[in-house]
Amino acid sequence: MQSKSATDLPPDPSGGSPRGHAVADAEGIGPPTGLLGEYPALQRAERWLSLAPAVVLFAMMALTFANVFLRYLFRAPLSGALEILSYLMGLLVFMSLPLVTARGEHVRISLLDSVMPGWLRRLRGVVFNLVLAVASGLLGWRMWLFGERLMSWGDKTQQYGLSLGGLAAMFAVSCAIMALIFALTALKAALSRDFVNRMDI
Repeated sequence: MQSKSATDLPPDPSGGSPRGHAVADAEGIGPPTGLLGEYPALQRAERWLSLAPAVVLFAMMALTFANVFLRYLFRAPLSGALEILSYLMGLLVFMSLPLVTARGEHVRISLLDSVMPGWLRRLRGVVFNLVLAVASGLLGWRMWLFGERLMSWGDKTQQYGLSLGGLAAMFAVSCAIMALIFALTALKAALSRDFVNRMDI
């Protein structure tokens, strides 16, 4: 039987490369799925939760446009625009981190996956995710303590008085959620051979 080349394969509905999927299938390694896996309910929840950082990103875009427009057309830029943009950038990053973690879309290098046996990939998935869970938990704990200190000091932004302690607390909560996701991913990697074969760490 003649095998099909990558160019003869049907296009991927998600927009991926047929060649990439052909190589991945040949090596027993598919696209990363993260914790969401094949659960439609989790995927729908993730799409709804992703609206929050999308709104923040749109607000940053609108604020930047308005600031540039007013500066060059009327020579009257928005007061404190840089302060607001910096604060929104922090919100955007902290809101997006758990979503990126749940999707498994963090930066990965898979140079040795094609030569590693399945049991070693599974062990790597468990160990790496547990290490990331501990690191995220420790970072969240320290950021929560730092946020409490900022709140006790009453630290706020200079012009609009935006709470810096609240921003640190949001970062802490984001790290705690990431720690939980990493721990659940490690558990899933340990229990599901199919999952670790389709996962990049």
